Order: sequence, then C-alpha cells, then structure tokens
Amino acid sequence: MAPKQPSLNDRNFDKVPISRIRRDLSDVSYLSDDLAFMAINAATNPTERAPKSIDGFSALIMLTGEATVQVNMKSYTIKPNTIVFFNPNSVIRSERVSANASGYFLAYSKSFINDIQVGLSASLPIYMHFRISPVLRVTQEDVTEILQVFRLMKRVLHGEEMRYRNEIVRSLFTTAFYIIAEINKREEAQRPKQGRCEVIFDEFMLLLEKHCRRERNVGFYAKLLNLTPKYFSTAIKEVSGKTAARWIDEAVILEAKTLLKYSGMSIQEIAYELNFSTQSFFGKYFKQHTGDSPSRYKHK
Repeated sequence: MAPKQPSLNDRNFDKVPISRIRRDLSDVSYLSDDLAFMAINAATNPTERAPKSIDGFSALIMLTGEATVQVNMKSYTIKPNTIVFFNPNSVIRSERVSANASGYFLAYSKSFINDIQVGLSASLPIYMHFRISPVLRVTQEDVTEILQVFRLMKRVLHGEEMRYRNEIVRSLFTTAFYIIAEINKREEAQRPKQGRCEVIFDEFMLLLEKHCRRERNVGFYAKLLNLTPKYFSTAIKEVSGKTAARWIDEAVILEAKTLLKYSGMSIQEIAYELNFSTQSFFGKYFKQHTGDSPSRYKHK
C-alpha cells in the first residue's frame, strides 16, 4: 500500500521554529530567533524526509544539483539559479534531492519582516508572483549579487561588539529584498497576460500607493476604477485572498510605521498626515492593527 500523503489539514507534520534551526544545523548565522541563514546540501537539507512547516517566512536559493520539493501538496523541480519562497505554515517536503545539491537557506520571523520598511511598489508585485508560484528563476549574476549581501550579513552577525549589528542586518536584508523585487520586475514582461480581476487588482495597488495616506474608504477606490464596491471587493478577494479593506489597512499601517521611524514628525503630525481626525483615533487604529501604541513603536 502506498504511504499516505499529508494533507494541509493534517497537523502531524513537523513544525520547525527558527530557534530549532539555530540549534540543530551547523554553521548557522543568526540574529536572535528572528533570522537564520546557512549553506545547505543534500545531507543538511532541513526539509528532508517528513513534511516540515517553518514557523516564519523562508527561502531557498539553489546553487548546484537538482531537487523536487513539494509545497502545499504541489511539486516543483528546483534547479540552479532558482529561488523558492515559503510562507508561514506552508507544508514543505523534499521528494528527491540529488547528491550534489547545494544552496542557501534563509528563515525569518513575522516580527522581523514587520520591522523592515519596504514600499508597496516593491512588495506587492512580489506578493502577486508568489501567490501564483513559489518559484522565481534568476540569472547567475542575480545569485552572485544576493550572495554578496548574505556574506556581508554573515560577517556582521559574527562580528564582535558591533554597536549597530541589528540595524546593519536589517538594512542588508532590505537590500536583498529590493534586489529580488528588481529581478521580479524584470521578469514580469515575460509572464502570461492577466485576466480581468488581476488587472483590477494591479490598478488598485497603484491607486493605493498614491492615495492611502488620505483615503481609507473602499468606495473611493471602487469609484476611481468605475466599479461597484461589491464587484470591486469580490475581484480583490478572488485574486489576493484578502479583502480590499484589509489591503487598505495594511498600506496605511506601512505608511504609519515608516513615518514613525524615519520622518521625525510628531505623532500628532503623523495622524494629520494620514488623515485621522484626532491623534487618539490614530492611536487606537494603529494599536488595533499592530498591538503597539504609536509611541511605543516609535521608540522601539
């Protein structure tokens, strides 16, 4: 009898926190329990045998050899110059790994990525690509650039008595993210034409980037697209799995975090900039979506 394949509803798969990656694998560079990366090969593959689910985001950059990886029950063949991304709770299993397979594996927590300041114009196209497929084909030159950033990050993490280690690591991670965003943008022209709902979503993202500091109403964006709010909301949910209202909230919070950390503006000025009627209303909105008050986040 063939072995039973794990389903997404079967929680018997191995849940792997970043702290365990730090502990169990050799030559791991890490920042607390928020980020860990390492060179891996067929013998140190963290997804071998039983299905795994990384408690955070993770990515694999394939350098040599070949592997077949199952992500949420779907199989992908991974060859050199390929990046594979895994969302939190993705169920990952290695079906086949060649003896000469090698690469880099990176895992980072939700809290770490929440503190990274990346603009909507860069992050949203990446989200859309990996919603469709976790695999991104890149060139050898792309891999070389990304690995240069990783190696510098490793030097910083292993450096002694570095006062600004956390800040440097986060800046380097952001650099790597933007390199991948640039690669993704380059590849967009070669992808199949989009359907109507995907076009609506892309147009919504452009409008959201332009207007999110002043407008938080779903009807405003639907009107600009000459759509009824109901049809607009249905199209956005169908494409992205998130409601238009949630996308608006996430865009506003991203802008708020950027202003709190980098603008030098007072909280009252930021509340006005984001079109909140009062500082108190802004504070309640921010805490509802982040768990922190604006003041606490600003001074973290």
